[in-house]
Amino acid sequence: MRKIGLLILAILFTLNHTWAQPDNPKHRERIKALKIAYITEHVNLSAEQAEKFWPVHNSYEKELLTLHRGFMEKYRTDNPGTDRRTAHEYIDANLDFQEQALAIKKKYKDEFLKVISPEQLADLYRAERGFKEMLLRELGRRQGPPDKR
Repeated sequence: MRKIGLLILAILFTLNHTWAQPDNPKHRERIKALKIAYITEHVNLSAEQAEKFWPVHNSYEKELLTLHRGFMEKYRTDNPGTDRRTAHEYIDANLDFQEQALAIKKKYKDEFLKVISPEQLADLYRAERGFKEMLLRELGRRQGPPDKR
């Protein structure tokens, strides 16, 4: 538990410096390195498992990222609620995106289970969610409280 606390402090300290320059390749690489450390700590991978796990995990993340970027590129600039037809198209595209993401996750579940235990896979899912929540909290803290509307 102490290691986790120290890791989180290190992450927060590091993020303090990287958030100063948004969308910086160094920023993305540093966050990726922190995520790897966070997952390694929470999933408790042996050296042998880690050697097999990380290539699978990298492919998994690459597929999800490609899918997400494709969806965001299409709908980032469009206002999906502009009219009824556009709103329906956006809703359908969003549901398709979620189905495709779920299909990728199901496919990789079987790949992950070839190299880690079911308990470790559950720990992986919790660690990914925990890391994302931690990043969002840190980002929210840096941006300050939302404006009253």
